[in-house]
Amino acid sequence: MNNRKLSVKWLYTFIAIAVIALGTGIASLYYKEYLIAGCMGLVFIAQVINIIKWKK
Repeated sequence: MNNRKLSVKWLYTFIAIAVIALGTGIASLYYKEYLIAGCMGLVFIAQVINIIKWKK
């Protein structure tokens, strides 16, 4: 497997984690679990930073 394919797989992993964290955060706000929502917000922000760094 070449580096480009591996790199694209990491991008897809970052995107999947970001979407899952966002969904979990929204669901936890619905159920008034604010600590979980805050943590998922941090995970979402970290994944957005990873995606931005990957694009460069």
